[in-house]
Amino acid sequence: MGKGGAAVKLYEVRLVLKSPAIITRRRTERGYIRPPEYIPGSTLRGAVVTALFRAGPLGEEDLSREASQPSILASAAFPLAGGHRTLPATPFMARCKLCGHTQDLTESAARALEGGHNPEFPGFCPRCLSRGLVSPLESMHGELVYLDGDEYKTFRPRTFRATSVGISKTRGSAVREMLFEYEAIAEGSEFWARLAVADGIELPGRLEVTLGRGSSRGFGWAELSLTQVQARPAPDRGVFIALSPLLPEKAWEWGGSRVEVERAFGRTFRVQLGWDIRKGAPRPFATLVKPGAVALVSQSCEPAALRAGLPVALNGDIITGLNALVPVDEYYRLLRG
Repeated sequence: MGKGGAAVKLYEVRLVLKSPAIITRRRTERGYIRPPEYIPGSTLRGAVVTALFRAGPLGEEDLSREASQPSILASAAFPLAGGHRTLPATPFMARCKLCGHTQDLTESAARALEGGHNPEFPGFCPRCLSRGLVSPLESMHGELVYLDGDEYKTFRPRTFRATSVGISKTRGSAVREMLFEYEAIAEGSEFWARLAVADGIELPGRLEVTLGRGSSRGFGWAELSLTQVQARPAPDRGVFIALSPLLPEKAWEWGGSRVEVERAFGRTFRVQLGWDIRKGAPRPFATLVKPGAVALVSQSCEPAALRAGLPVALNGDIITGLNALVPVDEYYRLLRG
């Protein structure tokens, strides 16, 4: 998926959960808890590829090829809040602990970086200072935000927690020491994301998929609506915002596309990169930068692939769902749209 390869189409996805989805960040001795605020791009991509295989557009050879040469890429899927797109806050967004005002210095930070200067981080609340009060600002990086008029609001998808008991198939009664807990994203939750799809693969306007764990027990059923959209050319060099976790490397490349990172800002976290179904083994752990990271990069990418995130090779595994980048002006168009 590069500038020198086949053309790539960009789709906007709207996703509605038809049943609760068990997509979690943490596993305990008794189950799975703490769903993430967003659906990882690798989870969404896997669900789409599987659904296309079952529906017929992809055959067994295509499915095998997707493991090493992905032709379908997905950004993270973020919730919709009353019809508003939510996006991850940048490191240059901060909230006043006293009055709740949000200060956003992202655009001025981008101008500073492009001019070769150090960006300014939020310090004290200007509203409180104007009233003679000194109140520090708290970073919002990674929180999901949306605009209600001119006011920033935060959002978390609705979840619930439940306990279940393992049932013996022979006795039809509870099994001792088989008590499980899980925390799930609620049915009816809506999300949006982007898919980059190589020419030659035709997507239907609607697709039914399963996400996360427990699909055989009715969890994670979702309906996707797909609309092809234009992928605008991005600057060869400029400031971009990550709409997925970002790999903290100086450069990465895939299929003729290349991204070089000059500077990046954001908090890091450590995570296991999922489960490899073909190998029957866990994927490696990696240190990533939270979604919403701000980076000054030079890039030569196909526009659709840039927005869905280039795959990377780590310890012999092909990892997707990372490195989705949009220019700063597009970030605000999405936020205000």
